[in-house]
Amino acid sequence: MYQVILGGIAVAVMVLAPILAVVLYDLLVGRWDERLSRWRDRRSSAAAHRQAVRELRHQQGVPIEQLAADLRRLRAILGTDAHRSAAHQMGNRLAYDKLLMQVCGMLDIEHDLEGESIGFERDIERFRVEAELERAGLILSDRRYGQAA
Repeated sequence: MYQVILGGIAVAVMVLAPILAVVLYDLLVGRWDERLSRWRDRRSSAAAHRQAVRELRHQQGVPIEQLAADLRRLRAILGTDAHRSAAHQMGNRLAYDKLLMQVCGMLDIEHDLEGESIGFERDIERFRVEAELERAGLILSDRRYGQAA
């Protein structure tokens, strides 16, 4: 029995020693650097994904879908409020700007809507922010407009 155990150890050493030597040589030469870095990247991205899912489960405040729906509703109102009073129009624009600022804060989009710009400059900034939000994936315009049937 003792000789069988020693024979098994000898075979294991004879087989594993060259394999271990090749593995160590490959590590030292850097043949596995790319694979190891990809493995680390996958691990870190999986950890970030798990953290994001955990944060989504415990989020507080108004959901982004609700804010997007409010933006679409206010945008439609802004397009049709020409017959209302100036105070009503200004209130709608201020509400729309506040909502745009809130969504930009949630999506980390730079904006200059808090500034003191008025008139045409403010409209241009609104258009720019709307384009950035659309580029980020938020749908603000009517889906039927400009699309094929």
